[in-house]
Amino acid sequence: MRKTTLLVCGAALAALTLTACSGSSNSTTTGGTSAAADAKPGKGAGFDSLKALSDAVTEKSSGAKSAHMVFSGEVAGQKMTGEGDFNFAGEQTAMQMTMGTPEGEISMRLVDNAFYIKMPQELQPGKPWLKLDLNDKSNPMAAALGSSLSSAKNTDPTETLKQLAKSGEIKSIKDEEIDGKPVKHYEIVVDTTKLKDSDLGIDETAAKELEKAGIKEMPVDVWVNEENLPVRYVMDIPTAAGAGSGKIQADYSDWGKGVEVKAPDASEVAELPGS
Repeated sequence: MRKTTLLVCGAALAALTLTACSGSSNSTTTGGTSAAADAKPGKGAGFDSLKALSDAVTEKSSGAKSAHMVFSGEVAGQKMTGEGDFNFAGEQTAMQMTMGTPEGEISMRLVDNAFYIKMPQELQPGKPWLKLDLNDKSNPMAAALGSSLSSAKNTDPTETLKQLAKSGEIKSIKDEEIDGKPVKHYEIVVDTTKLKDSDLGIDETAAKELEKAGIKEMPVDVWVNEENLPVRYVMDIPTAAGAGSGKIQADYSDWGKGVEVKAPDASEVAELPGS
């Protein structure tokens, strides 16, 4: 029971962390060049609408389908830190990451629509990895985690802006620096009542809970560099009354350097526990 509980918590934390900086992974490439894509946020006034910012970031990042991410945060009293690498390639989206929790280190990989997770405690002796097929709804645990784990596929930070553009607006723009380089800091306010129709991991049930708790807005901060690529996200995570709240920060670097993600050896993969 203890191992199964740890598994569920680890998988949920992984999905929550990724969802906080994610949107749909099925991005499209836009041909040609636009004025928005040529703009230099670090030197100008910045984009005056969230859609304009989203369009520019999407157009510039269409050729940079990989990145490294370092994240930290706390959700409902659960502290998390970690880092990982991602390939954003539509249906071939892949990721590998490690996450530190009070229980120990959790490792995760997403390969060929299968989610692999390595918990601090082995579920089966000599088999540290567990495989969750995101298409398999026959197992009760896989079915219960299916929605959240599917969100783990949505790790493209450029797509987040597309989703936010449907439910949020820019409140302020500031000139700042990250690692000595100029960036534009966009302060965004999101209407939580519109999130249930987005791909940001807020389903109808969660949206109703937020509404019941009186939570109508969610602040999101995005930093974009001179190349119109996102380098930092900070998202406040609203939760229902009594469940606590949280904040997650994700920093992105090494855009376009390429990432190779491999599934664990089959001999190291345990069977998914049943109900």
